[in-house]
Amino acid sequence: MFSQIRWRIALNFALLVTAVLGGLAYYLLRPACVGDSDCIGRGLLVGGAFLVTATVVLAVLVAERTTGPIRQLTKVIRRINNGELDAHMLPIRRDEIGTLILAFNGMMETLGERVTSLEESQRQLATVLAYMADGVLILDERGRVELINPAATRLLQTKSAQALNHRYAEVVRHHKLIELWQLCRDTGQEQLEAVEIGRELFVQVVFTPFQQQGARGYLVILQDLTQVRHLQTVRRDFISNLSHELRTPLASLRAVMDTLHDGALDDPPAAQRFLKRAAGEVDTMTQMVEELLELSRIESGRVPLRLKQTAVSDLVLPPLDRLSPQAQRADIDLRIDLPANLPLVLADSVRVQQVITNLVHNAIKFTPNGRITISAQLNHKKARGQVTISVADTGTGIANEDLPRIFERFYKSDRARTRGQGGTGLGLAIARHIVERHNGRIWVQSKEGKGSTFYFSLPIAAE
Repeated sequence: MFSQIRWRIALNFALLVTAVLGGLAYYLLRPACVGDSDCIGRGLLVGGAFLVTATVVLAVLVAERTTGPIRQLTKVIRRINNGELDAHMLPIRRDEIGTLILAFNGMMETLGERVTSLEESQRQLATVLAYMADGVLILDERGRVELINPAATRLLQTKSAQALNHRYAEVVRHHKLIELWQLCRDTGQEQLEAVEIGRELFVQVVFTPFQQQGARGYLVILQDLTQVRHLQTVRRDFISNLSHELRTPLASLRAVMDTLHDGALDDPPAAQRFLKRAAGEVDTMTQMVEELLELSRIESGRVPLRLKQTAVSDLVLPPLDRLSPQAQRADIDLRIDLPANLPLVLADSVRVQQVITNLVHNAIKFTPNGRITISAQLNHKKARGQVTISVADTGTGIANEDLPRIFERFYKSDRARTRGQGGTGLGLAIARHIVERHNGRIWVQSKEGKGSTFYFSLPIAAE
């Protein structure tokens, strides 16, 4: 294109200059060749040839000077089109073309700043969507997924490639979520509702319609409230269990007082028996209050740990010595399996002995005429770099539905309540917090009717 423009300029300029110079040469040669037409013709021919050649060369130079900057500008535009937004051209002339180049450079600087700002805003938005805890989806007017963030893929158990450009109903696969979107689409109003997805997930869903470039779309926000609901359940169960645990000793105390008031005071042996029973109920409530206060102090971090390098045997043997008579009365075989090469652990011996006492005491209660084995090992698969202590029994075991809540405060299985097993239901909760304060973890494996094994880990002391 620019070659054609260059040659057209050169041709027009050459014709113009040739015509002007030819007329000028004829005017100058005519007086010298008066009466000799051949002289005039030869002079015009030679001069014309020279003038045409010089004019063409001059015209080409003029055309090159005119179209050269335009070709350079075209190259710069192509580089910008390929993504080099910082490409620009130096203005080497002060004429109209130089002014054009300056205006072009100014336009590209402004455009570059706007593109950079848009890219930064897009990066910030992408970062927010990638790391926000709530799931976000954007649907088009037909209900196809145009955007989905990682939190939404996690909550819906899908992948971005399986969700983008697919229908919303194919992605969520839950009738209540589909019904809420249909209601939002039909009414054009925001919809908000809490939905339980399976047994493990509880979300609050917000559907918001919006208009974008004349087309309707839908913003879907999924807020994971599973933990909040779990805490509400724990709080409700805590109040219920606490009321239940207090009601029994209070009712017993009330019965003792009524009996004494009705004449048992006149019968010294009976009065002594009822007073002993009342003292036992008071001891139960006192233990419950003390364990609640201790659990509260441990949870709030007001109980400092006196950590020091300790042998595992020094943690295990003292509690077993205290509980051995109780195990013998229950006809339980109490065994110990501690390897000799176990490293020292960093622990508060008093607190860890409290954990072991609690676990072994529970094992004795739920293991009639059985066996309890206390062992320790290094580098358990769930606690590498730590020493894992386990308390295994051959008792009644724990039902599957009770396993997730076994370490909650006041939680007792239905079997334990039915059999009237003693205890406040706070021991395992205290044990869990003590172990976690040691940067360890505690867990249980059990099968109903086949016994249970409680594990907890402690960090190895630095040499």
